[in-house]
Amino acid sequence: MTQAQRVGQLFMVGTPATGVTPAVSSAITTQHVGSVILTGRSTAGVSATRSVTNALQAKATAAATAGVPLMVSADQEGGLVQVLTGTGFSTIPTALTQGRSTPSALKASATTWGRQLASAGVNVNLAPVSDTVPSAAFAPRNAPIGAFDREFGYTASTVGSHAAAFAGGMRAAGVMATTKHFPGLGRVTANTDTTAGVKDTTTTRTDPYVTAFRTTVAGGAELLMTSSAIYTKIDASRPAVFSPTVIGGMVRHDLGFEGVVVSDDLGHAKAVGAWTLGARAVDFIGAGGDLVLTVDAAQAPPMVSAVLAKAASSPTFRAQVDTAALRVLTVKQRMGLLRPSGAVRATDVDEDAASDVVGGVADGSLRLLRGDNRGGWKAITRPAAPGFAWANLVINAGDLDGDAHTDLLARRSSDGALLFHPGNGRGGYGAGRVIGAGWNGLTAVVAPGDVSGDGRPDLLARDPSGALRLYRFGAGATFLPGKTVISSGWNGLDLLLPAGDFDRDGHPDLVARLASNGILRLYRGTGTGGFRSGIQIGSGWTGFAAVVTPGDLDGDGLVDVLARRSSGALVLYSGTGSGLRPGVAAGTATGITLFG
Repeated sequence: MTQAQRVGQLFMVGTPATGVTPAVSSAITTQHVGSVILTGRSTAGVSATRSVTNALQAKATAAATAGVPLMVSADQEGGLVQVLTGTGFSTIPTALTQGRSTPSALKASATTWGRQLASAGVNVNLAPVSDTVPSAAFAPRNAPIGAFDREFGYTASTVGSHAAAFAGGMRAAGVMATTKHFPGLGRVTANTDTTAGVKDTTTTRTDPYVTAFRTTVAGGAELLMTSSAIYTKIDASRPAVFSPTVIGGMVRHDLGFEGVVVSDDLGHAKAVGAWTLGARAVDFIGAGGDLVLTVDAAQAPPMVSAVLAKAASSPTFRAQVDTAALRVLTVKQRMGLLRPSGAVRATDVDEDAASDVVGGVADGSLRLLRGDNRGGWKAITRPAAPGFAWANLVINAGDLDGDAHTDLLARRSSDGALLFHPGNGRGGYGAGRVIGAGWNGLTAVVAPGDVSGDGRPDLLARDPSGALRLYRFGAGATFLPGKTVISSGWNGLDLLLPAGDFDRDGHPDLVARLASNGILRLYRGTGTGGFRSGIQIGSGWTGFAAVVTPGDLDGDGLVDVLARRSSGALVLYSGTGSGLRPGVAAGTATGITLFG
């Protein structure tokens, strides 16, 4: 990215939910803005909203945003704060009503609401509200929150548990949640949108009300919005949105929050009216913030210009810009908007931005099935690494040596030695070197990604007892001793394959086939090396000779499954995020053994 494109990632500007204005088009294409908020109210429904979001994403070109897709957000809290309604959108009750349900029930409802947003192309919800209003009696006097029933309840524990459930439901649907308005607007009597100098004279840095935000973050909120009020017992000299004590101290240090800190509206809010537009953006980023929000896209030019000028004159501020841009891009990657390593998918072995499958034929040579990103194949070519006739296991292992190219692992039939073959990024592989021995007793070995959460690829294998074992990648392209992650019951499976992040919760999952009846089961990863109980996602899979999940084959952002019948016919099963759609023909691969 250019400096201007990195700065653009630090801005979220508004456009009416019913259409794309010239101002927001210019902000994306000229100021390189990387995020948008849908404003106002729309009753047009999911399909019409999707047309708007598609038009917005089409503007995220290589010249505008380096090809990085947009965060598209909306305020979809419920009650009086629900921007998107109409066909396909549920009428969401107020937070106060939501707070009367159980957290588990609320999470289920939020998952439904999140799926509706995702279908409309909205990938960030600027909700839930984690502010705690002290009592029902005080609520009418609390202009920004209680007066509109935006609070989940009147204790930090109730607010935290329900805000976390709301955030978790959104996350399960593939929509990022935003906890707001830190460190809380539940005790003020004036609204920062319409009043200058709004003060909270009660909240402290260690206030119990802050725990609601901590709980929401733990529940899955990847964004945190700061308040524009002044907290006299924390930093009496400036609004929280400009306070290093609030953002750097409370958010980053006390909460340990590593996600994106987004401002409340810095465009027309009276609380920040004493600052120029440029100073608002510079002061927020200088305090440790990441994403400047203004509902008025026409204000982007002076704000962006001020940040660029400050970055040019101050190395310290320039470093803050880069840090903030990295946080935004990191969350975008977790959203599925960026490919691993920022350039290629883990199974994009020829680095043309489409997922591929590698297969072997009887003479021991390899074949590359090059994906076309529409669920089909461009060609079947022969990578430059023949001689695998001796191997009884070959898998795409991801990038094991850190050179951003996908590598191969192969197990030698004679002694079970595991060999590492570095990828060259053009669909070929280098000579293998032994990185482990004694793997001949293991079956169904897969490379599901980073299931242990240490930032490095892992291997999973089934031992003769049926236990599933995790082998963590270590120094020198070797694997650490295996650890049992599921003790038994896996010996009834004749197929084990990595599903990637099938349910879009940020953790790699597994798909397994039961030998007895051909049922396909999904085992959701915990992110710490374990897996939850399996759920059925398909049946009748006994007729398939090979099944793989090379990634997102049809370009919809969801993990897919590719299967080969004994006839050689390939069938593509598109992922839904929780299951699989009916299969469609995807070509033939007669005589080829596929591996994931």
